[in-house]
Amino acid sequence: MPSQERQQLSFYRRTQRVVIAHEADIFCRGLHSLLATSEGFEVLAEVNSCTALLEIVATTTVDTVLIDCMLADGDCIELTRRLNEAPSPPHVVLLASRINDELLLRSLLNGASGYLTKDTPGHQVLACLEGLRKGELALTPPVASAAIRLLTWECYRLAATLSATTSSTGPAIAMDQTQAGSPQHRSEPASAESRRPAALPHLTEQEQKILRLLRLGLSNKQIAARLSISPYTVGKHVQHILRKLGASNRTQAASHTSFEGPQVEDEQ
Repeated sequence: MPSQERQQLSFYRRTQRVVIAHEADIFCRGLHSLLATSEGFEVLAEVNSCTALLEIVATTTVDTVLIDCMLADGDCIELTRRLNEAPSPPHVVLLASRINDELLLRSLLNGASGYLTKDTPGHQVLACLEGLRKGELALTPPVASAAIRLLTWECYRLAATLSATTSSTGPAIAMDQTQAGSPQHRSEPASAESRRPAALPHLTEQEQKILRLLRLGLSNKQIAARLSISPYTVGKHVQHILRKLGASNRTQAASHTSFEGPQVEDEQ
């Protein structure tokens, strides 16, 4: 048997070494007890801070870390990034109270291997963590659906940004090169103001909130639930946004904000 296959079988057979990072002792104990019901897991430690978790990972071989996204002494996204920079990075699975689109997207883009909500049934938690052995992400079906939607929109946004940037800067670069020998262009370089992208048309605070959620791929109904307004009201705001941006549809509005004007602040 080739050595690679032996190593693979050895990995599948060995116990998954886990560290739980959560501020609530009762939650740690409950999760520890759940993992103890399966022979495939060994809980190495329970910690209540980012600092303690980093110390353990630096000195111990850890396969998987389960991290509460609300740890007080650090940011879970930054922690995920640092753990993935370790010489032998563990699987990072975030634990959250609900599906937060922005947190889910950022965690996956920064190398997280999973995202579980705290109301996930125990058998699904075990199944998701077992899936890590096979190269799968630790995501339940609802979270996986949200992740696919968010990542699809992020790919579209990046493609739209690249396309728009290329089409808008290409001719300008060519023109600068053509006119580089002109005396007035040598003596009168373009000002910072003239090189600055055009600002977005004025949007109200509510329109900015809706625009931010549009960029995450949310439907009118989902936006209405997030902002506690009616879908009809959301629809009217979307019409105003499209008119102000000169966009013919939601997709154009989302791509417009990806390369022009300031980022809209995240919803808390």
